[in-house]
Amino acid sequence: MTTKTKPTFKKFARFDADKAAKGVAHPIMDENGNDYGTWTTSLFDVHNKFLKVENDRFERENANDPQNKGKNAGVYAFVQVCVHGWEGVLDADDKAIPFSKELAFEYLTDEDNAWFTNELIERSKDVRYYRAVTAAATKEADAGN
Repeated sequence: MTTKTKPTFKKFARFDADKAAKGVAHPIMDENGNDYGTWTTSLFDVHNKFLKVENDRFERENANDPQNKGKNAGVYAFVQVCVHGWEGVLDADDKAIPFSKELAFEYLTDEDNAWFTNELIERSKDVRYYRAVTAAATKEADAGN
């Protein structure tokens, strides 16, 4: 009697795991040309293994933190786990503000910045920003030049 061998299914990578963990830079401007700076974030996707590990660690370490509860808990977790830095974020006198997680949380929870917060989170969820650059993709891009 012959036994059938189980097939090995082809696996697809929706994103580059290294980019998803380390983050990519998102330069963000609104429709009026206002420059919100360039924010570096990890992929905010439930299938990002880095995010799962970091989120579990974050929840253990911050179980009693009052910022981790209430209406801004999701933004707080996003900042702590996914936001890695910024460049070009300016104060009222057009001077660069050094990055910190505390300032990022303050900025993203300011109601006047709601559009930007939503935009940054949506970009961080979009796997297209975190794709691996392949030789085929490079040839396609070169062919269009």
